[in-house]
Amino acid sequence: MRAVVPARRAITGLGAPTSAGLAIAALFVAACSKPKDPKGEPTAGNWRPIVLPSADAIRLPPPPARGSTEERAEIEELLSHQARRTEADLARVRFWNLGTCVHWNEIARDLVAKHRAPHTMASRVYALLSVGQYDALIAAFNNKYFYKRRPPDSLERSVSPVIPYLGDPVYPSGPATIAAVSAAVLTHLYPDESAFLEAKVQDLHRSRLQAGIGFPSDLKAGDALGRQVAAAIIRYAESDGAKSRALAAPTSTPGHWESTGPKRPLDPRWGEVRPWLMSKGSQFLPPPPPSEGSPAYREALAEVKTLSSNPTLEQQRLAALWADGLGSYAPAGRWNATAASLIRKHKFSEIRAARVFALLNIALMDAGISAWNSKYHYLSRRPSQADPEIVTHIGEPNSPSYTCSHAAFSGAGAGVLGYLFPDDRQWLAAKAEEAAMSRVFAGIQFRFEGEAGLAGGRAVADLAIQRAQADGAPEFLRNDP
Repeated sequence: MRAVVPARRAITGLGAPTSAGLAIAALFVAACSKPKDPKGEPTAGNWRPIVLPSADAIRLPPPPARGSTEERAEIEELLSHQARRTEADLARVRFWNLGTCVHWNEIARDLVAKHRAPHTMASRVYALLSVGQYDALIAAFNNKYFYKRRPPDSLERSVSPVIPYLGDPVYPSGPATIAAVSAAVLTHLYPDESAFLEAKVQDLHRSRLQAGIGFPSDLKAGDALGRQVAAAIIRYAESDGAKSRALAAPTSTPGHWESTGPKRPLDPRWGEVRPWLMSKGSQFLPPPPPSEGSPAYREALAEVKTLSSNPTLEQQRLAALWADGLGSYAPAGRWNATAASLIRKHKFSEIRAARVFALLNIALMDAGISAWNSKYHYLSRRPSQADPEIVTHIGEPNSPSYTCSHAAFSGAGAGVLGYLFPDDRQWLAAKAEEAAMSRVFAGIQFRFEGEAGLAGGRAVADLAIQRAQADGAPEFLRNDP
């Protein structure tokens, strides 16, 4: 395949670029360009991490010295990659440059769906991944501004990167840090995916070398840093109580929920898993639901029966859309994907994207813990258990009904994202209400359960917002020019 030379400047000693190469590279640079703060994120290395004890907890060894033989060898390696760039190489650069955090969260959603993770464990996958990414990038920025290494093209004019320099020092590489911590955390959660995940890491490394945006030693340092942070995340995960989530199935009394079918109840002890933001799983325990036989209960039961018996096409669509059962990326994944779309829409930088995912995903996991604590505290029956004539349109989860976990996830997701993306707040709140009502349309939950779930999720979101307001990140809600 014909090599492509970027249009930014002629390459000394390697021949002039062709006219076709100039045209392709010009289009490529335009496609990859982002609005940016030309000063970068100089405070990010002092932001408050979540698991690491401090932003400067990991100090990397220094990069090769300015003017050293090691630095010269790295420049020659970059020039070699530059001389052999192809359209396929530029496509790889463009893919990863659209957002390393976004792409690794996409990989996580695919793995959640592939491995049929239940809603509880799916939220934990996203939380562990995004906390690792956020803490690792904070540590990376702390090292960036400690060493203040300049990009290759500022030291050697013949180096011609094909993506814009965003203003932060280049050692260690932020994208390499993200790739390493992401691959290590996901490998811990899905050991059989190790080879696939490491191949993604190497693909990212190739893209950065082919882009000419950083030195090879920047990538190596980022990789080492990411794996150190991943080790801390894995130690945290080993003690969060998730391994005992399915033990000690609850006892039941007449008139209360009972497990149906041959499968075990869904994660009866998930409400005891260690939360990220709440003090404990019962912190936002809702008031008791209406008692069976009360006027409020009879009215709610009649509503479910009416809506589920003769749903409109739109109600059927919403019930199916928000079902997010096994084999999907789960409710937390739906909000994770929404965050990815908003990050791209508003052109957030990597560190800002990592902050969005971290705040969102710890709130989502806590919302699930809170909902599960309520479910197994009250042991409320599903509508179809109270009235067998009720039609259910999607699979009925083998867990108690109150509160609605879909609503809890959605209340938390819309609350956190509404704070971080205020222009989209109204749309996000409407989506959360839609998610809660979708379960009523499906015939598997009551309206009051959705309302309680939304309230619990919003209470968790408030904790995440309080954390955001105290984490040291300047209030910078969009990266618009």
